[in-house]
Order: sequence, then structure tokens, then C-alpha cells
Amino acid sequence: MRLPSSLLVFASLLAAPWPASAALRVVTTTEGLAALAREVGGDRVVVTSLSRGTQDPHFVDANPMLAVKLRDADLLVDVGLELEIGWLPPLVNQSRNAAIQPGGAHRFTAASVIQVLDVPTGVVDRSRGDLHPGGNPHFLYDPRRGLQVARGIAAKLGELDPAGAAGYQSRAAAFTAQLEAAMARWKVQLAPLQGRKIFIHHRTLTYFLDWSGLLSAGEMEPRPGTPPSSPHLADLVALGRKEGIKACVVENYLDSKSDDLVARLIGGTVVRIPGDVGGDATATTYQAWIDEMVRRITAAVK
Repeated sequence: MRLPSSLLVFASLLAAPWPASAALRVVTTTEGLAALAREVGGDRVVVTSLSRGTQDPHFVDANPMLAVKLRDADLLVDVGLELEIGWLPPLVNQSRNAAIQPGGAHRFTAASVIQVLDVPTGVVDRSRGDLHPGGNPHFLYDPRRGLQVARGIAAKLGELDPAGAAGYQSRAAAFTAQLEAAMARWKVQLAPLQGRKIFIHHRTLTYFLDWSGLLSAGEMEPRPGTPPSSPHLADLVALGRKEGIKACVVENYLDSKSDDLVARLIGGTVVRIPGDVGGDATATTYQAWIDEMVRRITAAVK
């Protein structure tokens, strides 16, 4: 039986060796993780992300070509907390790389090194929307947790490449100093806005709010992943007018129609932020991504 040409191409790619290189081949599930891996890995790593910063990381097409990237990965870095549950497991299985299976020696799950927020209690089922049973996976929006993840990646790289361990730790220390200096600057920008309320679209900003001191007055989605109804939006408008809320913050990969409507009716502003590193031309690094979020949100809330 003759195989379809697409399967023949995929099979040949799986069989073909990667170019020889001394660098560790690191594959991440998101561009944010890739940015952190590059910061601490330097020229000892070659980093590839399975998703783009312009994509919703919950919904990535599990194209078999992505399994090729995983096949010879020396390290797979995933977010965890079921963020990638809909697309990563089949790719890992197709890769036939035993070392990057869950719990494998060449797998690092970023959620394992941070304190998780929004852990649901009680029965978790579809009636409560698209909840993550283990907690909220959008922790890279908080630069404190971003540092924890960067250090965790550096430690894991050191395990896999003992000769480079000191260099990974040195780069992690330099990145820490750089990001802590930026955090001090951001705190000055955010200080006048402590306790101010904003509307958010999806429950992606939990960690950003925890770090920044801003508060969420409500979400466009009545339940995570559920489109808003007219009565729900009317309630938000009434609340927004009562509380004097000025900003509706939404990632640029999400549909902002509901945000546009609410902002117009409360006399506020829609703040479109890049959803990840690479989400737009300004968010070229992890620090630049956080910097752009802080700049855009503070400008709208003042």
C-alpha cells in the first residue's frame, strides 16, 4: 500500500538526523519559556518554541511537524498545570523521545518551581468553565515567578550539561540582577495605582495582579473560556460606571469585541497587550514583554 506523500515526508524527517552540534537542543512550549531558556543558556543552547507569541497557548495545532522538533530534544520545557493538555501529549508520543515523557530526565515543567494561584476547590467540572484543576498556568505574567522559572531552567541545564553548570548559574545571576532592577523601576510606575481596579478578559492576569497591586473588578468571560452573555456585559457596564473603572485589558490573540463594547459604554479604554514574548514587535524579550504590559496598563489606568 502506498503511503500518502505527507506521511512519507513526516517519516523521512523523523529518520533524518539533526545537524551535529555541541549545543543542547531545548524545546519549549511557549515563547516566554524560550526567552528564559535563552537568557540562562546563552550559546550553549539552541532553543525552539512549539508555539508563537501571537497564539493562544491553550489551542496550538498539534501538527506532526512539531513532533520532529521534539524527536531529538535534549530538554523539553513545558508550562504545566494542563495549559498544553490539548496538544502537547500527542506530539510527545509521536516524537518517540522517551526522555521527554512526563517525569522523564529531560523534561522540566515550569510550574514545579513556583507557588500556584487560583487552585479551584470543590468539584471541578465543565459547569465551571475551562478551569485548570492544578491552578492557574499563566504565572510568567509575574516577573518574580519568571525569575524562579529561569533559575529552575538553569539548574536543569546544569544537570544535563555539568561542564556548563557554572556558566548557566552565572547567566541566571546576571539575568536576576537585570530583572530585579527592572522590577524596582516598574514598582515606581505602579505605586500610585495600588488598589485600582481593571476589567480583564480571561483569567490570565491573576499573577500580574498579585505582583502589581492592581485588582480585577471582573472578567468578560462569566466563566473561564465561556463567551459573555448580554446580561453579564450589562452587569460589567453597571459596575464599571459605579466604580469608575477606566481599563479593559485583553491579550491581542483574543477576540476583543466584548471589551470594546464595555469600554465604550463606561467611557474607558481597551488595553491590548501582547499575550507572550513575541506577541508583537515590542515584546522581543521577557523583560520587554513585561515592560510593555506595565507601560500600556499604567497609561490607561492613570
